[in-house]
Amino acid sequence: MFSCRPPLVEVESHDLAGPEPHQLLVQQACTQVSAGSEANFLRHGPTSYGLPDGQTRANIGYMAAGRIIAVGNAVRGFRVGQRVITTSPHASFSRIDVAPGSAIDVIPDGVEDEVAGFAILGDVALHGVRRAALQIDQSVAVFGLGIVGQLVLQLAALSGAYPRIAVDLLDERLALAKQSGATHVINAAREDVVARVREITSGAGAEAVFHCAQAAAILQTTMECAADRGTVILTGSPPGTATIRLKEELLRKELRITGTYESGLTLPHVYWPWSRERNRRTCLRLMESGQLQLTHLISHRLTPDEAPAMYQRILSSASGWLGVVVRWQGPSPEFPTPLSQG
Repeated sequence: MFSCRPPLVEVESHDLAGPEPHQLLVQQACTQVSAGSEANFLRHGPTSYGLPDGQTRANIGYMAAGRIIAVGNAVRGFRVGQRVITTSPHASFSRIDVAPGSAIDVIPDGVEDEVAGFAILGDVALHGVRRAALQIDQSVAVFGLGIVGQLVLQLAALSGAYPRIAVDLLDERLALAKQSGATHVINAAREDVVARVREITSGAGAEAVFHCAQAAAILQTTMECAADRGTVILTGSPPGTATIRLKEELLRKELRITGTYESGLTLPHVYWPWSRERNRRTCLRLMESGQLQLTHLISHRLTPDEAPAMYQRILSSASGWLGVVVRWQGPSPEFPTPLSQG
């Protein structure tokens, strides 16, 4: 699946070759749309997607779940038939490089493919929760209830945070937030968010405020909602700039603003053991145990041919959709030379 500017998504066909010695060939059962990041590329260009400026066309997507159908002869630790999640773009088949720190994780038997791929965004949400260092009964507010915001709510609940306040413009997402563990919901289109947060927290404000929305400008509001010496955690990828007051909130309340991007965290470090792999596998374990729920967040299950229209819908409105899964089908390819199952 490809995208270019002006915003356009197309499905294209390509020839498929077997894996190189250090690669796996994976037949994807489904890929999951990361609406925020992928829409950033479509709306704002390559730099917003982490690509070089000037690149107008790219494979988009980075969440996939499928089954290994061939293994390169230098690969160890994987076998044909295993279900895995990878950071493959949207495609029916993907060749995956196997190297230290590669994003390849075996899916537990009790986790469905359409859910498992969202562990990639679970890693993003969990990293934000870890950076916040939540404590039992610490008050939390989550702004923006896309998939990442919904996962932050669930992980905050597992951390013992209370109350857990969900803030969004859409009632449909606030209703889902209640299923994701929100104890209170605020519709920012109708209510005074700062006043409501202070009311819920007995005047103190939220000790940890998660900015999971695509609107950079709400940073000032998140700071106003934060308690003295509280933390604002940027867990989404909002493009653009924000204007804030330095004296009233940042200075006088001694706030911390924490960005989360996970650069350099492919491998664990003695002072930060929470690598991306460990976070993904934690999310898969929590999915298997039922402690992390995704099924209620899936709004659309599409064929590849239906996907381009869905992207136009995502670009036009935040209403009427949330978790989007693309289902891929087709026979496994046959290769002329046998491949080792090492």
